[in-house]
Amino acid sequence: MQKINLDRSWEYLELGFVNVLNLTSSEYEWKKVDLPHDAVIEKERSELNPSGAGEGYTAGCSLYYKKELILDEQWQGKNLILEFEGVMGIAEVFVNGRLVAKHFNGYTSFLVDITKHVKFDDKNIIIVRVENTHKPSSRWYAGCGIYRHVWLHIGGKVYIKPWHLHVQTRAIENETAILEIRAVVVNSVNEKVKGVIKFDVFSKEEKLILSSEERFLIGKSEEKVIAKTLELKPFKYWDIEDPYLYKIQATIVCDESIEDSASTLFGVRTIEVNPNEGFKLNGKPLKLKGGCIHHDNGPLGSASYDRAEERKVELLKASGFNAVRLAHNPFAPAFLDACDRLGMLVIEEFFDVWHAGKVSFDYHLFFDKYWEEDLESTIMRDYNHPSIIMWSIGNEITWGVGVDVDDDSGYSIYSWCERLAKKVKSLDSSRLVTAALCAIPDDYKRLFAIIEEGNYVIRMLKQEADVIEDKWGEFSEKFSRFLDVVGYNYKVDRYEYDRYKYPDRIICGTETYPYTLFKNWKQTIENSNVIGDFVWTAIDYLGEAGLGRVSIEADDLKSFCGSYPWFLANCGDIDICGEKRPQSYYRDVVWGNRKDPYIVILPPQVYGKKLYFKPWAWEPVERSYTFPGCEGMAIAIHVYANADEVELFVNGRSLGRKEAGTITQFKTVYDTIYEPGVVEAVAYKDGREIGRDRIETTGKPAALKLFADREIISSSYGDLCYIKIMAVDKNGREVPYADNRIVVEVEGVGELVALGSSNPLSTEPFVSRERRLYKGHALAIVKSIGKEGEIKLEVLADGLDGAQTLIKCI
Repeated sequence: MQKINLDRSWEYLELGFVNVLNLTSSEYEWKKVDLPHDAVIEKERSELNPSGAGEGYTAGCSLYYKKELILDEQWQGKNLILEFEGVMGIAEVFVNGRLVAKHFNGYTSFLVDITKHVKFDDKNIIIVRVENTHKPSSRWYAGCGIYRHVWLHIGGKVYIKPWHLHVQTRAIENETAILEIRAVVVNSVNEKVKGVIKFDVFSKEEKLILSSEERFLIGKSEEKVIAKTLELKPFKYWDIEDPYLYKIQATIVCDESIEDSASTLFGVRTIEVNPNEGFKLNGKPLKLKGGCIHHDNGPLGSASYDRAEERKVELLKASGFNAVRLAHNPFAPAFLDACDRLGMLVIEEFFDVWHAGKVSFDYHLFFDKYWEEDLESTIMRDYNHPSIIMWSIGNEITWGVGVDVDDDSGYSIYSWCERLAKKVKSLDSSRLVTAALCAIPDDYKRLFAIIEEGNYVIRMLKQEADVIEDKWGEFSEKFSRFLDVVGYNYKVDRYEYDRYKYPDRIICGTETYPYTLFKNWKQTIENSNVIGDFVWTAIDYLGEAGLGRVSIEADDLKSFCGSYPWFLANCGDIDICGEKRPQSYYRDVVWGNRKDPYIVILPPQVYGKKLYFKPWAWEPVERSYTFPGCEGMAIAIHVYANADEVELFVNGRSLGRKEAGTITQFKTVYDTIYEPGVVEAVAYKDGREIGRDRIETTGKPAALKLFADREIISSSYGDLCYIKIMAVDKNGREVPYADNRIVVEVEGVGELVALGSSNPLSTEPFVSRERRLYKGHALAIVKSIGKEGEIKLEVLADGLDGAQTLIKCI
């Protein structure tokens, strides 16, 4: 089917329930908006909002969207289907005043056939009502609105159903890829139709390399699966290092004229697991260096721009990740497209809840009735993505339900696990099925304990093995009957024990704490049946506010999340602006991606104090040697290094060599006195220098400096440019403590869509053009508006020299 984007020229208003037939009256003042749109990110946060810390103290919304659609006369007699990639909230779709669809899952895409509801002699009015006022409705920031793309599919009287042109690699034999092509063809007329469907395969370079056709006869108003087996020789594998993509185009010809066509990208790759070799991609063992991420795009809220989704994958790849777990819901197609192009493996997850909820108004209210529809639509939509290696049927679904009951009532979690797993396999037998299992009450005699490491106090769950009554073992064993891979959340200490107790079990660390990375990765490497480690989280996110907070007061950590004005989870390797945090550089060292050592410093303001932090937090070290007014105070200098020894120099004076590498878990600490100047670390292996790192004290902030991620972007509507804003001293060096207020102005063929920082406690709105720097940084995001030309962005600040940059739109 022809596919047309409908993102432009919508209107919206925030309003309680009304009769949609009354919305055309002049009493309502509609606001113009282009999609994608998240209304919540525009609203003020408040500690009084019932969404609470989970959703970042954000407001709920009740919205109406309206679009006038004039149809081309050439489309008369054709089939018209709307595709909504995602509407956050309970959605109702009206066409010309008639309710034509409802949808209850904010993360799954849905199709609406509007063929019989439109007119060609006048404009058509599409209204979408979005209800998301009942709070809390999520455990993290969700947003509200039509936050992903909307499309119009146009097909002939016989057409290929959207999302239903699939390619599967059945086998690799004698350097030949055996491909099974399946297309669901729909006959919309009241008579039998004869035709031919032609399949053309194109290389990445868009060269036709394979062609075949199949004749068909389809009955009146019938849906029919047409399958064809093709042999591709020679072929190239899709791999994380060389993500080679083919394109297949299917064309329906009836009465010697083209009736419909569809195309999709696909990759040729094989996946398998076994307890002795773990996970294998294209026959080669591979450990998954993974991270979990939520769906939001930081300062953009939940608005899903293609470039925002692509940038997330670029950031992950640049930080050494080869796999990502989509927590805890399907993501936008643009994100998966980027994973395909850039070579990122994906665990796509369907649900955070099943029939029992985790917050008052989450998806559990609708699960029983709609789980099958949502699961099926996700698999059908995403079937061809070679990046997807596993379907996860659920995350920590034991919350609020008993795990001891295993009966035929229909509400046993084991019954649901079996039901979901079998449904997935019936739709896609080519991928692995997993579920992320969490801790359960009384497993291992669990208790909330305090673990002290020097001056650090980590409130986390301590586990004391009780092999006499191993409830976790019994619980996980019942689940594993239906899973190809068993997901362990925060159960690293079980890996070795379960490897011997359950020798056929394949394990994946679907969530682990960042602070225990050394142990996580060591256990992953040493146990062949553990296929990978997924940190919570790879990229920081909105909501679950203060999950990764640190405090000098023990009482501050009694609650799961932080009190207002906390907004960010504050636990990601990468912050919401795309900057690597210290734990990310530590990961580089542990994973062997960084040769040079890396210096971070525990500031004098917190040195020597008892620090309390949640297990998702990282010690509050900084990449800074600039602490005005703290001369003569004690500090701790941490050096991350994969070496035998490191040597630290302060202003050219050696503080001696110390052990490094695995014996210190790649962290070496020097306690010293802060004196402004230069700190340098040298790493040695076998007595020879293998790398060094250096930081120095900088002066007062004197100017701003801008760094655009791209100097040229597309003039097509909605492309983005990310501009890092940094305070520098008179010598052009970054000033990490600067907190000046900045103002951003944009001229030309673009507009400012967000201005943010990674300050987890800020109450400043992302939609403002003013903001304070946080640790010397801010981030501006500008959007192309559909015209060629230039975008000029200028940033001013009190007491600092301003800066400007030009971005070309072509």
